[in-house]
Amino acid sequence: MGPDERSRLFEQAREWSRRPDSWADADRLWIRVIDAYRQAARGSVRPDRHDQQQLARALRWRGMLLSARGRAAEGMAPGGEAVAIFERVYDAVAAEGGDVAAPPRDDALAELIAALTDLAEVAFVAGQPATRRELLGRAVAVGLTAVGSPPSAGPGTRQALGAAYHHQATALLHRHLTRPSSLDGLRDAVLAASRACELRQALHDPARPLSLRELADTYGLYARCLAMTGDVERAGVVLALGDRLVKLLGSAAAQPAEDLRVAAELLGRDGVPTGAVTGPRRFRWRRR
Repeated sequence: MGPDERSRLFEQAREWSRRPDSWADADRLWIRVIDAYRQAARGSVRPDRHDQQQLARALRWRGMLLSARGRAAEGMAPGGEAVAIFERVYDAVAAEGGDVAAPPRDDALAELIAALTDLAEVAFVAGQPATRRELLGRAVAVGLTAVGSPPSAGPGTRQALGAAYHHQATALLHRHLTRPSSLDGLRDAVLAASRACELRQALHDPARPLSLRELADTYGLYARCLAMTGDVERAGVVLALGDRLVKLLGSAAAQPAEDLRVAAELLGRDGVPTGAVTGPRRFRWRRR
């Protein structure tokens, strides 16, 4: 199969993956795409980097698709292989030097962080919350090790780190809700949500609706965590910011609106937190 045909099938599989009624067809097509890129990578003395990246992307998509189809345990293998390939690609790109905040290093690092974040959520759906937290910790550590501090990272890496911190906060909140032993875990969730909020505030762009939706998501999560710790003042500020975004986004912000409603309920009518909610935040798949 030639490069143009591989690329065409990849795009077709990705399109089908976005439509639940085509998931079965997408799964079968991803198997073909993965095999095609695997053969292309093996058939060269020096594998083309683009083919390696496309193989990793296809594996990552299939892992997420298997999870969405109720087969998350099966999705761990392709997702894990995708991470391993993205790691090799990033190491090779980094060895060539260049600014970590500029392409191609920024792009390669962002894909590695995003793949770790996605694999973490597949692990959670597969019933492995501890693995989820470990993978999200790796995602954050990989980014910070490479760039030193998030503000010095490139735009792709900052976006990927924003997602990693957001999901880390969600995972830590889930642990607190299911095993409430102290406020330490909840404070860790607040810190992660705060970092996600900072990154997403810097990246939000009215011309890019997804950036607004991501920021609204994090406002809802951050407000909820703050309310649960009793930090009424900061929770109220974040709640107000989130409400403004939700009104701007309208029906596209149903989930953030629900999180903000929960946060408002936690604050109580007199501004005093009334206690934790009874279950974890529902996970919503993000396909990049």
